[in-house]
Amino acid sequence: MKIDKVTGGHVPQTKLQQTGKKTLESTPVKQTNTDPELNINMAAIEKAQAEISSLPDVDMAKVEQVRQALSRGELSLDTKALSQALMKFHTGHESS
Repeated sequence: MKIDKVTGGHVPQTKLQQTGKKTLESTPVKQTNTDPELNINMAAIEKAQAEISSLPDVDMAKVEQVRQALSRGELSLDTKALSQALMKFHTGHESS
């Protein structure tokens, strides 16, 4: 059986003809930079990092104020809410 032409009309015959073979070496590749340009002010970043690193991790004065308020009875501690918040933080969902 010999097939003379493409029937059905969905593949044009011009697409089936190869014009010429090009190798990758002969085709120049144009590189385009699609990344946005960043305007970085390194001095400002270094200053901010130095200020942050000089701060304490925990505000111990605030911790002491809360501790004293709890001992005086000025603040109440909802242990159920605290335990639910801890479970949600560590597991991603609340316990029942």
